Amino acid sequence: MAADRRRPGRHAPGGAQEVLQENRPDDRGTPEVIMSKLTQILATTYSVTINASEEASRFGVHAADIDHIFLALVIDEGTAGQVLRRAGITLDAARGAVAAQHREHLESLGVQAELPGDGKIRLLEQGGIEWTERATALISRASGKGKAGDAMAILREVLTEPSGTIEDVLARLGTAPDDLLRLLDDASGIRERDADPARRLGRTHRVFVPATPADAWALVSDAARLPEWDATLVSVTEEEGSWVGTSISTRADGKPLKVRPGTERQLIERVSAVDHRVEWLFTYPDAPTANQRSIIVALEEAAGGTQVTVDAAWIRGSGPRGIRRAIAPVTRFVARPLVRLALWFQVTHLTGGISRALR
Repeated sequence: MAADRRRPGRHAPGGAQEVLQENRPDDRGTPEVIMSKLTQILATTYSVTINASEEASRFGVHAADIDHIFLALVIDEGTAGQVLRRAGITLDAARGAVAAQHREHLESLGVQAELPGDGKIRLLEQGGIEWTERATALISRASGKGKAGDAMAILREVLTEPSGTIEDVLARLGTAPDDLLRLLDDASGIRERDADPARRLGRTHRVFVPATPADAWALVSDAARLPEWDATLVSVTEEEGSWVGTSISTRADGKPLKVRPGTERQLIERVSAVDHRVEWLFTYPDAPTANQRSIIVALEEAAGGTQVTVDAAWIRGSGPRGIRRAIAPVTRFVARPLVRLALWFQVTHLTGGISRALR
C-alpha cells in the first residue's frame, strides 16, 4: 500500500469548530475591513447560491426558489446555519418539508404526480440552473443599504418574505418565522470566529456537512475517493506502492478542457492522517518545474454534523528560467489579486465537492 509520510516543519491549521466569539471593537472604517466585508458578501452569496442551486437540482426543477435558499442556509457553516440546526432543523427534515409543500401545491392544482427529481444533486449534468425573480430579489435585498449581506441577513429576508411559502415549510418542521427571528436576535451580538490564516499561496475555507465525522473522514482520508470531491481528478489508481491520479480533461458536457502539457498525471502522497486531519500532496512527474498542490482537511464534530476546514495551497516549483525568471517577481506582484481570487475559487470548489459528496 502507498505509505503515509510526515513532513517536518508543517503544522495543522486551527481546528474547524462551531465556535462563536463575542463582538469586540474593531476599526470598521478601514480599507482592510471594507474589503473584508465585500469579500464576505461575495463568499456568502457564492456559497448560498451554489448550494441552493444544487438543492433545486435534487428536486428536478429548473429554477431555484426561496425554499431552496432556505435549504442552503440549513447547511451554512456560520451563525445562520447554527441557529437553524439548534432549533432542531436538519437537512433531511427540511428537504422533507419542502417536498411535502410542493406536493400539496400540486394537489391544490388538481395534479397527482411525484416530484421529478431523483434525490441526487445533478447541477453539473443540467448545465446550470435558473433563478426565480423573487429568489434573486431576496438575495439582493440582503446585501442592500444598511444590511450585512451575510448568511444571517439572507436568513432574515427568508423568514420575513411575504408569500407564506417559508412559513408553511417551517410549520411542517414544528416552528415559525417569529421563533427563529428571536433566535437570530439573540445571536446578533455574537461574532463568528474568523477563518484560520492561510499559508502563503493558499486559502482556507470552512463548510458544514450533515454527516458524522466518521463518514466525513472515510471520504477525505481515502485516496481512491479523492475524485469524489477534488474536481481536478478523474480517477486514482495504485501503482507500485504509489497513488497516481489522472487529471480531468473534459467538461461535464463532453467539451475538452485546456490542460497544461505534463500535468495529465498527478503523483499523490498522503503526508499525514491523524486525529481527523489529513494532508495530501500532489506533484506532476511529467512537469518537474510545475507547482505542487497541498491540501489539508481538518474535521471537527458539530451540532447535527461535521465542520470541515480545507487549507489549500500551492508550493512553488523551480519556476521559469532565463529572462522569465528575472521578471517573475514583477509578474507575481501584478498578478497577485488574480491569484488570490483563483485560490479562493479553488478552495471553495474543494469544500463544495466535500459537501456534495456527503449530501
